[in-house]
Amino acid sequence: MTTSNPKFQTERTQRFRAGQLSEKDERTIANIETFGCEVVQVKQNGAGPGWSYTLGVYDTCGKPEVIAVGLYENTAHFLLNEAANRLRNGIDLAAGRHRNMVGEVECEFRLVDPKWVKHLMGWALWYYEGAYFPVLQAVYPDRENRFPEEPGFDVAFQQPLLQPNASSTDVEKDFWASTDPASSLFDWKFPDPPHTRVFLSEAVHSGIEPITYVSHDLEDGAWQFLGESMAGDGKPVLSCFHHPVDADPNLKELADLPLGWWAERAKPGEPWFRHQHEADESDS
Repeated sequence: MTTSNPKFQTERTQRFRAGQLSEKDERTIANIETFGCEVVQVKQNGAGPGWSYTLGVYDTCGKPEVIAVGLYENTAHFLLNEAANRLRNGIDLAAGRHRNMVGEVECEFRLVDPKWVKHLMGWALWYYEGAYFPVLQAVYPDRENRFPEEPGFDVAFQQPLLQPNASSTDVEKDFWASTDPASSLFDWKFPDPPHTRVFLSEAVHSGIEPITYVSHDLEDGAWQFLGESMAGDGKPVLSCFHHPVDADPNLKELADLPLGWWAERAKPGEPWFRHQHEADESDS
């Protein structure tokens, strides 16, 4: 479907229309030509927040695209459309703080590192065909209008900061991993969060033995990951849950292992066999 008398038609949208468009492509081009941009939204997964971004702002008015991470979809949709309108009307969002965009608090817009653009904005990469385009992140405060770097900031409103000079904290690292198909956080299936503390035998932790025994303990819900020597002579080692799963993706098969059950296998790559702990049985 071709938009009649499109207000925001560009050389790029005309070039796309000259070729074959899928239904999804056509919808994107039509939205850009009609409204000046489309808002793309990616839902959160089990280990990371969702994010939303504009597509077409830079093409239709030469202003940066805008991305927001961790907001409710309706809130993000309003914020990004309002940001696009203000940019189109000549307002420099990168200067100062701006009100009436996200609740009763202010909002800052900070330039995004290109590595995050490539990592998060795949649909925009398709639209701009690999060419550079600037992006601003909508950074929001807590309910008291305190921003992430300010004293007293409520960490309930924590968000990954995507700027080139931003510190790479666990928040940024986990968000990157949750959007990376090579990481276990990308499709986290276990009921416990990826930073839950689990027990590894010393031999497993040091890489001497692969994991051949997994227990999901009934009394405290703890997870144990052991090798052939079981606990061995060393003391148990505490680890973040996602570390052994990153090292051995086949552990994902045990995401539904119930409390009070254990599983064993002969070696990595072999099938797991599940067993229920006896009432008087204690874990190794």
